[in-house]
Amino acid sequence: MKMSTFAGAAAFAVCSLAASLGHAAEYTIRVGNWNPNPNHAVVKALEEWAATIVAESDGRIEVSIDKAIIGKPAGQYDLIRQGVVQAGWGVLAWTPGRFELSQVVELPFLSPNGEEGSRKITEIWQNHFSDQEFTDTKLLALHVHAPGALHTKVKIDTLADLKGQKIRTLGSGVEWAEALGATAVVMPASKAHEALARGVADGILFPFDAIQSYRLEEILPYHLEVPNGLYTITFFFAMNKRFYDSLPDDLKAVIDANSGPDLAAKIGRHWDEAATVTRKALVGDPGHEVTTADAAMMEELKARSADVFQAWKDIATAKGIDAETILSEFPASGHSQ
Repeated sequence: MKMSTFAGAAAFAVCSLAASLGHAAEYTIRVGNWNPNPNHAVVKALEEWAATIVAESDGRIEVSIDKAIIGKPAGQYDLIRQGVVQAGWGVLAWTPGRFELSQVVELPFLSPNGEEGSRKITEIWQNHFSDQEFTDTKLLALHVHAPGALHTKVKIDTLADLKGQKIRTLGSGVEWAEALGATAVVMPASKAHEALARGVADGILFPFDAIQSYRLEEILPYHLEVPNGLYTITFFFAMNKRFYDSLPDDLKAVIDANSGPDLAAKIGRHWDEAATVTRKALVGDPGHEVTTADAAMMEELKARSADVFQAWKDIATAKGIDAETILSEFPASGHSQ
């Protein structure tokens, strides 16, 4: 099946399945979706989740995923919390100061891929600070994209080449870009193409799949990747707490069975698959150059990351969290600070 028809077919399958079960749905989950692209990795993952919920509830739960954007991206969490939608997803960085502990996975060198990074941050939230963050919703999963890379108009051979470069980023990437000697440019991903074309930005921190999604391959021919990721962005998939609490125990069990680290890993896996497709295309394109940071650059990157890691440690310590324990649990074990 072609990727362009996957999401539509999945949505049709959800509706067909509900009808074939022969039950009128007792509950409806409206999933807010701020990304209208049906081929986006998370949108496809949501369609898969919806089909599973309908099937395992024997059609007693109906799930609809918004095809149009409701509210601003930065307001998605509050739409869920307030019950405007029963579930939805969004970016932690859009609500600064609200989910600082969960944003630990945005530090460099901690996430080897979307699947493992998503599973691990969800486990860490469950085990260490579920009593501090996402207490006013039913958190289904935290997830991350495939390892972020640096994509630029000019080739970056050493970190000195980044001096004066304007790099579009978000969240924890702002502090990191500046630690690398670049100038951070904060803007929505949807504005990236225009900013790069007009010279407002010289490069971007992005997972590989986004380069193609936002038509940036025509502007950015150089791609620098770093083992275990130069950066990442954390996302949430959450449900309205009052809606979850209103479900009978057997339907709560359906939601619970499709929440947590396994769900997070599935969402991250979708992102890994999308990134692999784009990276392969760029590697095979003679107009593009994909390079990996060598040992000397990695040594300097880790040295420059000390203050970035310390900033998060300070936040965690102030909130009563053992920062070193948290960092040691990441499988990438990329930090040495």
